[in-house]
Amino acid sequence: MYKQLVILLAAASLTACSEKEEVAQVQSAPVEKAETTLQAYKSQAKSLLADIRTQNTAQELEQSSANLVKTSRKLISEFTLKYPQCQTYLGALDAAADVIPTLPLEEIETGYHADGKLPKFDDPVCYHAKDLLVHPATVQAIAKLGFKSDTAYQDAELEIVEVIAHFDQVERALN
Repeated sequence: MYKQLVILLAAASLTACSEKEEVAQVQSAPVEKAETTLQAYKSQAKSLLADIRTQNTAQELEQSSANLVKTSRKLISEFTLKYPQCQTYLGALDAAADVIPTLPLEEIETGYHADGKLPKFDDPVCYHAKDLLVHPATVQAIAKLGFKSDTAYQDAELEIVEVIAHFDQVERALN
């Protein structure tokens, strides 16, 4: 009987130790954080820039820039939570997001790069957030026209280089 009790206690002890070990392993496993919208935007912008530099097809670049526009809309939504003074300005931009890539490039330039079709704003931080959508939408418009010359690829590259600079300002504003 004594042997059985010792065996039972030893088994229970081993079981308890292995359970603690499993719990410890689960607790010490690294927790993967979901990618933030900021991180997603930065990653997509860099990827789009690389794709432009390798002169991917117009269809691929149109899709990649459309994805970046989609991410920018989420980011702008998050941005206006922290900067509600930008709501009217960025809300008007968001309302036009689906139309912008279908416009002639000159109209995108005057209407959205130069703010001709957007309401006035008081805080310069709003301007940087706006460009996170306008520049990839411009690349999307360029891609819709096709990349018939090297200058089209250069124009698209400059758009994304510029948006990355604006992104740095937005990232600082949100952090």
